[in-house]
Amino acid sequence: MGSSNFSLSPLLPQNRTHLPLSDSPHSSLSDSPTPHSPLPTPQFKDKLVEKSEEPSTDELPTIEFPERGKLKASSWRIHQKIGYGYFLAIGIGFFGSITGLVSANYYRGHRIRQLSSAREQVRLLTSYKDAVFEAQLYSSNFAAVVPDSEQLAAKKAIFLKNVDATKSLEQNIAAFVKNSPTVLAASRPTFENLLQNYAIYLSSYVLEIESILEQLRNSPTSPQIISKVQNQLLLAQRGEKAMQLEELSQRLSNILQIATEQQQEREQVLEAAKNTERLIIMVSMLVSVAIAAFVAWRTSRAIAEPVITVTQVAEQVARKSNFDLRAPIITSDEIGSLAKSLNLLIERVSVYTKELQSAKEQAEAANKAKSLFLANVSHELRTPLNAVIGLSQLLQDDANDLGLSEDFITELETINSAARHLFQVINDILDLTKVEVDKMTLYPESFEVTRLISNVVLTVKLAMEKNGNLLEVNCDGQLSTMYADETRLRQVLFNLLSNAAKFTSNGKVKLTVHQEKAVLKEKEGDIIVFTVSDTGIGMSVTQQEQLFQPFTQGDASTTKKYGGTGLGLAICKRICDMMGGDVSLKSEQGVGSTFTVRLPLIVKE
Repeated sequence: MGSSNFSLSPLLPQNRTHLPLSDSPHSSLSDSPTPHSPLPTPQFKDKLVEKSEEPSTDELPTIEFPERGKLKASSWRIHQKIGYGYFLAIGIGFFGSITGLVSANYYRGHRIRQLSSAREQVRLLTSYKDAVFEAQLYSSNFAAVVPDSEQLAAKKAIFLKNVDATKSLEQNIAAFVKNSPTVLAASRPTFENLLQNYAIYLSSYVLEIESILEQLRNSPTSPQIISKVQNQLLLAQRGEKAMQLEELSQRLSNILQIATEQQQEREQVLEAAKNTERLIIMVSMLVSVAIAAFVAWRTSRAIAEPVITVTQVAEQVARKSNFDLRAPIITSDEIGSLAKSLNLLIERVSVYTKELQSAKEQAEAANKAKSLFLANVSHELRTPLNAVIGLSQLLQDDANDLGLSEDFITELETINSAARHLFQVINDILDLTKVEVDKMTLYPESFEVTRLISNVVLTVKLAMEKNGNLLEVNCDGQLSTMYADETRLRQVLFNLLSNAAKFTSNGKVKLTVHQEKAVLKEKEGDIIVFTVSDTGIGMSVTQQEQLFQPFTQGDASTTKKYGGTGLGLAICKRICDMMGGDVSLKSEQGVGSTFTVRLPLIVKE
């Protein structure tokens, strides 16, 4: 995403023209320029509009995408990274499990083949031993059946059959010894020597038996020959060749016992191989799952880290207004485009913020100059007004003494009343400008709260009677001495009671004062609470929201009917804030209003 198709410059200035150019509550006064310092608001707005009409497409020097080929994976889109990453993770898990199964099957198959070889060895050796034993057994019966030619022929046939079986088994054993040298019960030379000796002595034994039996061919019924053959057969069965065969059989038995033990051992190994097979499968699956999880974690991290970095940069810029921060661009996917756009936005906002700050400082300077001007003008107006008030009062006294007409005296009273009203307005403006330029000074002193209340009640008594209102005062009997600016506190209470009297007709105004322990401005201690409630016209929610702003009243109709400049409540709030307290309001239109002033018992200087 390039800067040519992502430009916020046409949007930001339009939003910025709606921001307030001053934190001062007198921003509504800045519409009327003074001779001392004209406000720069129109020029600044034109400047922003001019900027918005010429959006910049210059690239920031800190924004660079990685070179092609340097970070190949970084050029993938997010969905590709997610797809490839999880495909690789699933593939690793699948092939890891398959590899474990194959390895386990191979291991178990190897043990099964070893067991099969051991069983085959036992079978061959057992069969060979049995064949030799049966051959010797049948040959031992020859002497008993020599007279019976038929039985002798049958025994001889079985004997030769066993001899042929031994020869066949000798070939099988030789092939087994040649093909399976790792599972032999004895060494290969031992097997070869045993088989060779067996073949030699068994052949010799067979030839000796056949040569003895050959004598019966010519005279099978001759008693002398039969007896001779029987004696020779008995001698052959106890002869050297038979003894050699017995010795070879004993050696074969020992080897067979070893082979049997090997078979039993292989069976135990196979049984253990089943558990090993399960272990291999489980380990392979766990390893593959671990690798897959690592790949998935790396994939998620590769996606999440740039997002987290961009988010942290945005939060730092928003929280600390540090417009020198830039989001690093390490990928060329959507996140890289987002980081690039964020950097461009930070650069634009930085420029516009500097312009706003400059305009704000100019507006604040102009507002301060205006406040100073109003303070100076107020001072200049107070002197002639004092003369007007004093002279009109003297003229009124003289007219009464001289007995002049009532119309003339009434006109003098009108002049005096108007001058006093104007004098009060100028005093309010002067107090407000003092607060704005930080020149209002508090003069705390110790005084009796009950005495202050009595003085204020006497002062507003005439205003209450004028509209036919009843003033009710409820003071806590435990009220103690208060350390604060008595004059400013009297001003606050007088303003609140005067407003209650002015906006209430034939009703009731109630002043309640009590002392309590509470938390005020995050500090716990003794406070004095002044509550002024009335049964007047009340206010709507919209009117309450702007009530404590300077030069603000409920609405235009209220101003026309009841008069006033809208400065009284704003000054009351400023004074309460300066003394470490606050003022709050609860009101319902058509029912009445309740103002609550909370001040610390001891105001810090």
